[in-house]
Amino acid sequence: MRYGTDAQRKRWLEPLLAGEIRSCFAMTEPDVASSDATNIRARIERQGDEYLINGRKWWSSGAGDPRCRIAIFMGRSNPEAEKHQQQSMILVPMDAPGVTIRADIAESRMEIEQARLLTMKAAYLMDRVGNKGARGELAMVKVVVPRMPMARTKSIGRRSRSWN
Repeated sequence: MRYGTDAQRKRWLEPLLAGEIRSCFAMTEPDVASSDATNIRARIERQGDEYLINGRKWWSSGAGDPRCRIAIFMGRSNPEAEKHQQQSMILVPMDAPGVTIRADIAESRMEIEQARLLTMKAAYLMDRVGNKGARGELAMVKVVVPRMPMARTKSIGRRSRSWN
């Protein structure tokens, strides 16, 4: 292995390869087109023997899995370097101070998207085959859409973690 200390490999890589734990990749940020790493705003700053990480990440696939123990966090570590050399990745234990995951946001977005698609399908069927032909979808819309605020209220009590 090219990167990481022996202790890091033992603590993280071996359990990952054995399927005992999961990891997530924390790159996407809410306010920038962060699929392009040069737009990343989160900071990684060395302070003595430690690193201070300051940033907010969104849509970190796998972060909500209870087996997720480590995040590979992308941030700007050298803002004075050439544009494509400013970024670094650092391992962040999911139980580190300041790491939280807010699964309720993702769940709400999924509920909204599902209701939107169901509504669009119902409208399409109403145009194509009439109201009788769309009655099943219309019935589902009448159930799904009013439940969305209730589902959001229930999710407030769920485990909530986010990158802050």
